[in-house]
Amino acid sequence: MRIRRSHSAVLALALGAGVLAGAAPALAATQTGAAVAVASWPTRDWYLQGPYQTLSECDVAFQDAAQNGQYTGVLYCHWFRGGGPYPAGFYYEVYIP
Repeated sequence: MRIRRSHSAVLALALGAGVLAGAAPALAATQTGAAVAVASWPTRDWYLQGPYQTLSECDVAFQDAAQNGQYTGVLYCHWFRGGGPYPAGFYYEVYIP
């Protein structure tokens, strides 16, 4: 008898993506010192802050947002290639539930 494994593989991928998406706010809030490259749109409740022309400008704004404590989570500066209403540039992301 032949066992079909494709359904279980698709289910595992879907469940894994759901678990990662749910854990993202907690993981991002606890990250320290790690640069994160994000090439896609921010997920629900994550908002791009920027654009900044240089990485150093973005880092200054990120440090200010991280220290003032008004956001649940803050994700490090990364290059966003642009799209939709956002021009290309450096952005950091904030989590607002």
